Amino acid sequence: MYYEINGNILPQVRLVDRAVLEPPYVHKRRKPDEYILYVMKKGILYLKENSRDYALEEGDIILLDPDFIHQGIQASDCEYYYVHFKHPQLYRRQADAGFLQNGMRLRSESLQEDSGSFGRYRDSWLRLPKMLRMRMGKGYLKVVSLLENAMERNTNQLENYKVTCACRIMEALVEIAREAVSVGILTQMPEIPDSSRKVHELLHYLNANYQEQITGNMIEEKFSCNFDYLNRVFRKNIGKTIFVYLNETRIHHAQELLATTSMKVSAIGYRVGYHDECYFSKVFKKYTGVSPSQYEKMTSQLETWQKKPLG
Repeated sequence: MYYEINGNILPQVRLVDRAVLEPPYVHKRRKPDEYILYVMKKGILYLKENSRDYALEEGDIILLDPDFIHQGIQASDCEYYYVHFKHPQLYRRQADAGFLQNGMRLRSESLQEDSGSFGRYRDSWLRLPKMLRMRMGKGYLKVVSLLENAMERNTNQLENYKVTCACRIMEALVEIAREAVSVGILTQMPEIPDSSRKVHELLHYLNANYQEQITGNMIEEKFSCNFDYLNRVFRKNIGKTIFVYLNETRIHHAQELLATTSMKVSAIGYRVGYHDECYFSKVFKKYTGVSPSQYEKMTSQLETWQKKPLG
């Protein structure tokens, strides 16, 4: 079982806090009128929901459903975060064989998309597992940090505090959805070759560090893999070589800067990873058909025309 939630709409957060349970306390029986997210910090919470038993340990995350009764099944000694919230577009689904494949496809598409476009907001649904055993790493720590931040914002009660609290909770849900794909790939899809995993890691690295001086030797060292081999599997998966993708990413960001800032061409080239202005102009023209100066003039003329009053 998993849940789909429209990420364009913030959750309505009623409570976000941390609970500590000690024996002989047994979690009470109830059927809530809202969703409840539990993120375990330490110990074990013994819980039953809809006839299924759970022993939730450190790092475990569960989303309790308002359509089901949940209750403790024995005394618990634990600490956990909880979030009570409602959402107008959150739907329960039955997991199928394509759940992880769909997650892989969405991740691959996201890593390659235009980050300056509004397009992705038209398909911003998160897919949250009913229960997730997170690895005790960066993902879990980030979720905990976001929950702590949401708690602080929910208690300060400054103007719009519920909005900022809801933003942190939505970001935590995004992290959980991402971790569900990562954990599932490792534990449930062993047939996926390591080379495909490295391609996703490399895409993430190039997107985050395109402005740096990146060489084949650096990539070999960082990914512990022969560059020629990695370049072949990258091309097989993405349809282009590593450095073609890197150049496209750099030129795309350069186009954004030329169209939206008053920076000099040389400064823009340096900003996106080209320390030689002549080489930057050459690569820019190769990928766009015009020089950076011509592109800047074209976009400036278009902006002036768009601002002209009608009539």
